Amino acid sequence: MGLRPAKTIRRVGTQPWTRISQRRPRKSFVKGAPRPKVRQYDMGVDKRFDLEVDLVAQDAINLRDNAIEAARQMANKYMEKNLLANYFLKVMHYPHYVIREHGALGVAGADRISKGMKLAFGRPKGRMAPISRGDVVFRARCYSVGLQVVKDGLDRALRKMSGHYKIRVRDITKDSANLARSMEGVVFKKKEEEAPKPTAAEAAAAAPAEGAEKAAAPAEKGKPAAAPAKAEEKKK
Repeated sequence: MGLRPAKTIRRVGTQPWTRISQRRPRKSFVKGAPRPKVRQYDMGVDKRFDLEVDLVAQDAINLRDNAIEAARQMANKYMEKNLLANYFLKVMHYPHYVIREHGALGVAGADRISKGMKLAFGRPKGRMAPISRGDVVFRARCYSVGLQVVKDGLDRALRKMSGHYKIRVRDITKDSANLARSMEGVVFKKKEEEAPKPTAAEAAAAAPAEGAEKAAAPAEKGKPAAAPAKAEEKKK
């Protein structure tokens, strides 16, 4: 089956009992929880900018990890295409809560199995992040020239998520945390590219050349030169 509708987990503020302990796995309420689908939380270049643009939630809501990932990809691709390295985008919430469901069968007579008992625990099926009113879901920084591009990118992102949001802009030219950043930003070292392996045709062409070089090389000091091979005697 596909994803169940969002109304099954839309209640906000209830105790989910989805604690996961890294130090003491036996104390975890949920065992074998799936990994969150959000693959990256910091995008762009973390350097000194002029403006800070936030996507603020207007209502309390639970967001699935796949919705956050879809919104992240939409915003990041649009900003990367139009601003190149002149922006920084950050996902502000980590999907800690685990969604539990009872597996439903899609065959005849499976109604009793799909309903289950009342308030059952279920099995882990996904992750979600609880969002309160006024929380920042996405935060971006840019120069004043690229403000409209960042707004358009966040507008595309909010269309992938449920709920109501607004875009808030703040001037950070005199912010101490922003001034502490460098103008060039964080530079990541790339791994050295390995030399491409020669193909079979190139290896075959290089083999005779190497043999000719070895034959033309002079004899080492103290050793006589190799005698030429004698021709085979013809059979009588």
